[in-house]
Amino acid sequence: MKSCIILCGGRSRRMGQDKGLMVFEKKPLIIYLLETLQDIVDEIIVVFRDNEQLNSYKKPIDTYLFHHQKHAPSLRFAVDFQKDQGPLVGLITGLSSIKANGALVLPCDSPFVSKQFITNIFNINEEHRPEEYNQEIKFQAIIPTWPDGSLEPLHAYYHKDCIPFMEKQLKAGFRDVRSVLKVMNVNYIKVEVLDPERISFTNLNRPEDLPSFNSYKKD
Repeated sequence: MKSCIILCGGRSRRMGQDKGLMVFEKKPLIIYLLETLQDIVDEIIVVFRDNEQLNSYKKPIDTYLFHHQKHAPSLRFAVDFQKDQGPLVGLITGLSSIKANGALVLPCDSPFVSKQFITNIFNINEEHRPEEYNQEIKFQAIIPTWPDGSLEPLHAYYHKDCIPFMEKQLKAGFRDVRSVLKVMNVNYIKVEVLDPERISFTNLNRPEDLPSFNSYKKD
């Protein structure tokens, strides 16, 4: 079973509005993700910071589901168990909600994630899957890395085995995802191996980024 977690809980303070609902070429950014994922994954968990944010997404997602009834995977909503505590809480919430043993994690503001990237990261996870049921997994996470050493922890794959590590870091006062990577076995994969064009990692951080999206083509 292939699961995906979409994180929507960020406050988007630099944008001044919810990034996943930003409209690009007549569609909210999150809808691009859902359409790309629909033929590849079996389950999608969309994680929100609170019920108010969840309700603001219901209309566009319900519209998507209405028009893609035959192709849409199982799609469920989850709300952070602690509000405004950063992406680490969102990851724990999402991983606690999936039916699979792990999930691809994506941010809601990355409309150009490619099918090739999604397929490649699932394939890499499968390559390292234990042969026996009771064997420990070799890596708890698969993290894309850039040539300069910077990471893409929110375009990554995490196993449920990560949850205890994440909870421990959270109790220690850490809220960022990078802090937990230091205490887990991580498979760092070059971004170009996962996506040769590197377009999957393009996201929206500021209002002035939106016009530049016109230079990208969705596959």
